[in-house]
Amino acid sequence: MRSAIAVAAAVSLILAFLVPDPARSQAVPDPAEKGKQAYRTGEYDKAVKEFTRAIQSGPVGADVFFRRGLAYEALGKLPEAVNDYTRSIGLDGSLDSAYNNRGSVYYKQGDNDRAIRDLTKAIELNPSYALAYYNRGNALYRKGELDRAISDFSRAVELDPSDADAYNNRGWALLQKNQPADSISDFSRAIEINPRYSLAYYNRGNALLQAGDPQNSVKDFSKAIDLNPEYALAYYKRGNARAQLDSLEEAIDDYNHAVRMNPSYADVYNNRGWVFFKKGMPAQALRDVIKSLSLDPQFVRAYVNRGWIYRSQGNCVKAIQDFTAALKLDEKQPALYAYRGLCHLDTGDESHALQDLERAVSMNHDDPEVIMLLGALKEKSGDYDRAIDLFTRYVNEQPNDAVGHFDLGVALGKAGRFRESAHELSKAIEIDPRFRDAYFKRAIVHEFLGDAQRARGDLSAALNLPETKPEPRSLREPISTAHVREILSSR
Repeated sequence: MRSAIAVAAAVSLILAFLVPDPARSQAVPDPAEKGKQAYRTGEYDKAVKEFTRAIQSGPVGADVFFRRGLAYEALGKLPEAVNDYTRSIGLDGSLDSAYNNRGSVYYKQGDNDRAIRDLTKAIELNPSYALAYYNRGNALYRKGELDRAISDFSRAVELDPSDADAYNNRGWALLQKNQPADSISDFSRAIEINPRYSLAYYNRGNALLQAGDPQNSVKDFSKAIDLNPEYALAYYKRGNARAQLDSLEEAIDDYNHAVRMNPSYADVYNNRGWVFFKKGMPAQALRDVIKSLSLDPQFVRAYVNRGWIYRSQGNCVKAIQDFTAALKLDEKQPALYAYRGLCHLDTGDESHALQDLERAVSMNHDDPEVIMLLGALKEKSGDYDRAIDLFTRYVNEQPNDAVGHFDLGVALGKAGRFRESAHELSKAIEIDPRFRDAYFKRAIVHEFLGDAQRARGDLSAALNLPETKPEPRSLREPISTAHVREILSSR
């Protein structure tokens, strides 16, 4: 008898069972026949009693112990089930189904290594045993051996092309390897075999979301909910998809359904809080994220979200505390150092900002704003070579950003590399002909290069352009008109 399979987040893989071929059954006393009938009708307690009577009445074959093991398993009495499967194997070492089912119980007990050993033995006894390949694939998946799990699921579908569960589980394993297209194909095949397979719709929705198709993922999550109206995870994931589509009210409605079904689901509160934040409702956002942390004090993303909310309210002290708490839980996330560094910068603490942003970039954090800010801090501290490296990295990634070329030009000028500086400042002006500060800085470079005529031309051009406000990411003050006039009048 095969039970439902679940492979999505927070849903366990459940191994299946197989009653042996009746041809294997041996003649048994009447209580054994009563036990079989009770098992078929779902009266598992009665089945155990009848099989026990048969065992107590005299010698019995492996089949009776095997069947009592099935009944114990159905009752959730796993140690008793293992014991009976073991006794069955002791009487008939060729009983592949007993190895399969004992392996499945070991899996349920969390003993993946024993499960794999038993399932491998079942396959050795019966190389065409599709169910054993499927079950071993589940155990390998749980151990994180994705390639071997996929191989076993593939063998299972070769032997039994009608196995929707094997296609579903292979699809989920492929998705964990970041192969959404292949996983979507498997989930679709599972749905073709079983059009009412709510889990396969849910999993395909996850794959579509990972593939950047939230619109179609909403359709699959909706189908999963139609088939299973109490599917809290599907409401949660549909809420995530709708949030990506900026359907914020609908997203909140989905999160509301999810928390009503599962009030202890920290992820839902966290994500609903972030949607409230996007809607400009910081009080509701803060309430939800705090609730999320009360349910899961180790929830890194909730600390990060609360930190952003505090930062948006100007409370950088609390924001830094939250980002620090997140880093204590996960110090390998470069973005967390970047976020804390930005908060330090907000408070004017350039020293700690420099440390955090440097750590983030050294860990391959590729946020352009962080790279630019670190470059500006390095330039301000006099480390022009490092600033040049950072600004160069930025303009290589953002070649049409006038400010990036401007910052690189300034750093090159401070390092005494005037011709390279003039080139970058000219590039900034080419991209933005009204870039007033670029003209002024290029004028200074022309002075160093001994080209007074070009310097005066650039100063005149700067004077004819309006003063600009500093870029939000810049640490420099804009050049004032009074300053330009003073230089011109002194020539």
